[in-house]
Amino acid sequence: MKNTLLLITILLLTACTPAPETSNIDMNMNMDMDTNDTKEMKNLKNALSKYTQATIDNDVDVLVGFIYSKAFSIVPKEKMLEMLKKAFKSGKVPKVKNIKHTKIEEIKEYDKGLYSIISSSMTTIVKSPRPNDPKFEQYMLKTLQKRLSSRGTVTIDKEKHLFNIQHTNKTMALNENGKWKFVGFKQAEKYISKGIFPLTLIEKLN
Repeated sequence: MKNTLLLITILLLTACTPAPETSNIDMNMNMDMDTNDTKEMKNLKNALSKYTQATIDNDVDVLVGFIYSKAFSIVPKEKMLEMLKKAFKSGKVPKVKNIKHTKIEEIKEYDKGLYSIISSSMTTIVKSPRPNDPKFEQYMLKTLQKRLSSRGTVTIDKEKHLFNIQHTNKTMALNENGKWKFVGFKQAEKYISKGIFPLTLIEKLN
């Protein structure tokens, strides 16, 4: 049970954008269309906007539709849908106070298609799954601090039993068949050993 709760939390913080508590999302820097945007950049921004909106609405079907397709060779799509729906229904998923897409890099080609890298920052609130268990809360705090040490800070509000996480995320946007899909850097690193992440892009994850 302990590992399952942490797995869900870490998955939501690294593999996809968490579900926000409110629609306090700042996308004006990069989500607004620019007159100099190429057609493909406009397509990417539209896809990113829908992907982000799906997380705001907890629209799991749309959200999963934007996940890098080859990920389903590890976790079948139906199983991922079931897992995320159950997580959202439980009310125990992380809550995001704000998201800022701070940079969308120039779209470039690779051997399978097109890619871009998106940088984001956010503040996430995670409820303690065991508010009456101080030892577990310390265990979870240390685990989150270790997992997110290079991308943010984690503190705990002991009175409210809330974990406050200020962190940055990098997401890879991939277009291999005419549609933009997304995968978090940390999740992409796991896909390398499974042979489903484009080898030509591995250096971009550093």
